[in-house]
Amino acid sequence: MAKQTINIGSSEDDGTGTTIRAGGDLINDNFNEIYTELGDGSALAITSKTQTLTNKTINGPDNTLTNIANASLANSNVTIGSTAVALGATVTTFSGITSLQTETLTNASGNLLVDSATNITEFRGNGSSIEGQIKLNCHANSHGQTIKPQPHSASITNTMLLPQGGNSTLVSEIATQTLTNKTIGVGQVTCNTRNATGDGSTVAFTVTSGMTVNNVLVFVNGVFQRPTTDYSVSGTTLTFGTAPVAADVITIKEL
Repeated sequence: MAKQTINIGSSEDDGTGTTIRAGGDLINDNFNEIYTELGDGSALAITSKTQTLTNKTINGPDNTLTNIANASLANSNVTIGSTAVALGATVTTFSGITSLQTETLTNASGNLLVDSATNITEFRGNGSSIEGQIKLNCHANSHGQTIKPQPHSASITNTMLLPQGGNSTLVSEIATQTLTNKTIGVGQVTCNTRNATGDGSTVAFTVTSGMTVNNVLVFVNGVFQRPTTDYSVSGTTLTFGTAPVAADVITIKEL
């Protein structure tokens, strides 16, 4: 019922307002609606009144909802992805989630498992200049090492298998490392070869930086020269003890 208003007329005792009886009836109607809405029709009982709130916003920080049993909620499930989660329940598995944004995933015990339909887990780039990467931190999380792919410009799609056997360390193509128990077949080692011709006076010839007398083979007219005795290496220079004579064919192989 809409609110009913008593007509008080245009001026005092002008005879145009609502009669006393009719005004009392309007008052009774208004109070009957209030008592029915906020009580049982004859007494107010707001605290025990069952009511339905519609289009209301409850501000969490300013309100507290307590002692609400899950069974008391008409719609007690929240759907995440394609998984229906009962309020107050503990959920260990979700399905149907295509996007998840979080900064930290934790696991109280055991390993964190990723089980995809293709058994491939992708770490995507940003679409313009940064490749997908995996960073493995030290135990203190103060520094770490990053695994990243070749850049987009290289157009590389391949598979890298980890080494077989026991615990091992990957070998870098840049760092100085020692290979142990490895077999290198004939034709698998590529060395740098330098050719020169003696002139009877020149004793110094150029080699690649980092070469030593132990990884440079020298031949004069096909005859092997003795390291240290017949020649030495320092920096980028190989120096003969005696200058090769004119027209001698000099072959320097850098291993």
